[in-house]
Amino acid sequence: MKILMANSAVSEEISPTKERYYIKAGSRWPWSYEKNKKDICRPPFPFYLAYAAKVLLNEGFDVHALDGVALNISREEFIKRTVALDPDVIVVETAMHAFLHDVNLAKELKRLIPKIKLVFVGPHATSYAEKILEDYPFIDFVIKGEYDFALCEVVKLLSQGAEEFPLDGVGYKKNGDAVLSEKRGYIEDVNTLPFPAFEIFPSNEEPDISRYGDGVITYNPSVTLHSSRGCPYGCDFCLWPQVMYGNRVYRMFDPKRVVDEMEYVINKFGAKEVYFDDDDFCVNKKHVVGICNEIKARGINIPWSCMGDAMSSDEEMIKAMADAGCIFMKFGVENGNKEVLKKIGKPLDPVKAIQVSRWCRKYGIMTHATFMFGTTGDTLDTMQETLSLANKIKFDYAQASIATPFPGTAMHNKLVQAGILKEVEYNKFDGARTRAFDTEDLSTDQVVRFRKKAIRSMVLHKAMDLGWWRNYIRRNRILRREYGMSVVLDPFKALLRL
Repeated sequence: MKILMANSAVSEEISPTKERYYIKAGSRWPWSYEKNKKDICRPPFPFYLAYAAKVLLNEGFDVHALDGVALNISREEFIKRTVALDPDVIVVETAMHAFLHDVNLAKELKRLIPKIKLVFVGPHATSYAEKILEDYPFIDFVIKGEYDFALCEVVKLLSQGAEEFPLDGVGYKKNGDAVLSEKRGYIEDVNTLPFPAFEIFPSNEEPDISRYGDGVITYNPSVTLHSSRGCPYGCDFCLWPQVMYGNRVYRMFDPKRVVDEMEYVINKFGAKEVYFDDDDFCVNKKHVVGICNEIKARGINIPWSCMGDAMSSDEEMIKAMADAGCIFMKFGVENGNKEVLKKIGKPLDPVKAIQVSRWCRKYGIMTHATFMFGTTGDTLDTMQETLSLANKIKFDYAQASIATPFPGTAMHNKLVQAGILKEVEYNKFDGARTRAFDTEDLSTDQVVRFRKKAIRSMVLHKAMDLGWWRNYIRRNRILRREYGMSVVLDPFKALLRL
């Protein structure tokens, strides 16, 4: 049985030379951006697809990957390659803002390859599992939550000719009706997962780990890893901990396994940097220090970066990270108003964010802070407080997003119950473009305009920071050597599009 793990290409033409390109699998914040059609996209690594692929490979199945986003191919080329492969099962990891594109593509593939079984996975598939099965008769399965092992069980049953699939997280058709598990896929012990199938992405024919990346990554090639899954905090907007896991349980990979994986990607793929794209790398100090000690004990000397936080971090942890090779940390601030932070369930003291950024600069760790405008309780005044806080934090890079109430999150549920979010327009669930709802205090247009103002203000503020210039010049010399001048110019291109 031949299985295709698919991250389908989705783009919309803006002009003969430009397009809007959709980032989906592997991104905890699905979004889109404008780019030149020929520009290479370096999206996040689709780790769920890759973990699930390795589970299938270990069971002896014929597994292929086709990441159209990383390959930067057209919809037509994606279809052509899929038809040529002639798979028996296609697994599509979709996202809300691109769902209608993915559904139309899947329908066309079903027409061209009638035998295929279509499996939809990911946060959107988890939240709308029953609706997807009922509204789209050509979709055969939906798997809710973590599908790494559940998918393999489905494929095993399919290979045996089964017609019933009584598995946690699995929804399917029986006599034309949707049969859906009440539970979702969930892994108690993440250490039972194999290493992801890095070797077949973005495709078996063109394996190239350097096609993936993140804004905090400096060296090439880099590889994305995980040291944990989940997050114990209660941020109401956070997609994966609420939707993919169904709870806020924090599960850690053993530090020895984490560093084993580091050594594996260094030796196998020549990784020059590792990025730990956890939901929150810094939750458990003992875990973080354990990884740092293991890295030092083995004499691993490549740099690494992480998705951390300003809530659990302290100076001792940050120093240990720097001593073990950490050069970059991303962390969420989101808002500068204490009352808004309480409303969104983020246990952060804004002053702590300022302190963490200072510790990082002290120990030579560059920082990327994320801010979110238009969230629950936000007004023009509170957004201004967020901007004022941003201009006090010694970050090196920043992300300014628009609050997006993805279905399945507490934020979405609160807005629905309050009668604020009444209609669901999939293309509005894109935190880089627009806001999916209006409130009496704040319109979508006000949020979009303020976000642009905030980005410009943060850039101008950094221009007055000598410490920022030192880091900026040093890092851009490396980026130019590793990736070429186009990567160095990307931030300026983004500013021009505002």
